[in-house]
Amino acid sequence: MVNFKNLIRGSLFLWCCYSLNAKTKFSDRQVAMMIPKYFARDHDSPKITRTRVYGENGKKVLHLNIEVNRNRYENQMEYALSAMASVSQHAARPFDTFVLIMEQNSRQVKDEKVSAKAKCTIDHFVFKRVKSDKWISKCIKVEEI
Repeated sequence: MVNFKNLIRGSLFLWCCYSLNAKTKFSDRQVAMMIPKYFARDHDSPKITRTRVYGENGKKVLHLNIEVNRNRYENQMEYALSAMASVSQHAARPFDTFVLIMEQNSRQVKDEKVSAKAKCTIDHFVFKRVKSDKWISKCIKVEEI
């Protein structure tokens, strides 16, 4: 004989566990809207001047422009890439590349473009699977623009 009480209890338990482990996935537009909210939480974060999502050469790109202070340049770059990694991991379809344009607050210094492999950057900042030196050598490219 089937004990319906135990069957229902087991079904509810499975449903509960599944729903707790399921990650909510967001559209590209929602992810782009989350980035400024992420930065707003920290008063030391750099100022965002542009956020966008686009496709380039068949790759999905999350693009961010920030204003940087030369004295805090490295921390601001890492903060922005960490924010992109944290927020983008919840996208319905994963990003391939992060592009960060760092607009300098001084006219004597040129702006820089940082291109980062998304999966590797997420592994470095979110899951701590990629060490810093490997991430710098294999996952990012910095160039003046």
